[in-house]
Amino acid sequence: MSKIIDKEVICKSRSDVFEFHPIGDCHIGARNCAETRLRRRIKAIETNPNAYAILGGDVTDAIKPQDMKRFDVNCLADWIIEGDADSTREKLGDILHQQFERAAEIFEPIKDRILGAIEGNHEHAIFKYHNQNIHRALCQRLGIPDLTDEAFIRLRFKRCSAVVVVKMYIRHGYGGGRTPGTEPNKLDRMLAEWEDADICFTGHTHTADVLPPKPKLYVPNTGKLPKEFLCRYRWAANWGCWLYSHSSGASTYASRACYPARPMISCKAEIRPFKEKRLGQYKYANPEIEIRTIPL
Repeated sequence: MSKIIDKEVICKSRSDVFEFHPIGDCHIGARNCAETRLRRRIKAIETNPNAYAILGGDVTDAIKPQDMKRFDVNCLADWIIEGDADSTREKLGDILHQQFERAAEIFEPIKDRILGAIEGNHEHAIFKYHNQNIHRALCQRLGIPDLTDEAFIRLRFKRCSAVVVVKMYIRHGYGGGRTPGTEPNKLDRMLAEWEDADICFTGHTHTADVLPPKPKLYVPNTGKLPKEFLCRYRWAANWGCWLYSHSSGASTYASRACYPARPMISCKAEIRPFKEKRLGQYKYANPEIEIRTIPL
């Protein structure tokens, strides 16, 4: 399924800058989850009134002991196996619930700033094979929209009577992405398929990547006709992941599979909706959009 949603954002000033953080592939509950850095990002969003987030799937690791291919007790986060014998037995008796509660606690401070959550392949596997919809449960706990597996978001920035629209497409993603050209090619195909979107976000492969902006030449539908074409940029990015690559310790599914090391960076979209530009004597409103990478 797909979701189409509308979000109105009130601008107080022409100089307002808004941030939109795609946060996916956190794998909360995995031993190599960069949880401290994730909490730091949540705090930064919480303290910036113009910052928003979209959850991109695989928020929890969500691997049960019944998953014989991927489950490994060595991959569990320390907080799951710490404590006395009784509390440890209790946590190991329902690993999924422990990860769910941890994720809910981490994202609670910004729940009013989360536009919604995309379902990842880990959440979908739990639903498909174990009849547990942890994705929907997390959305209900936080009170945020369930965006299913992909969503198209129309952002309407409003200032007085003026409205500027920016469109965003987001999905969890697919594929492996071990070779250097894989991710840029997928991002380019996504831009071509969702050509009405100004911003396209994806994840899944844990490969942080931002394409160079794709220029889109146009003339305005109404008003004065400029002497030259106007230009608007379209962006596509993979948000990376919140996992340390090849962390020290016992062997894991990831190390045995020889997964490549991933850069510890993420990204955000910065939007200046009422950025006024000039082309010769022609003045026109064109939202300024940029995808910025952020070291974790």
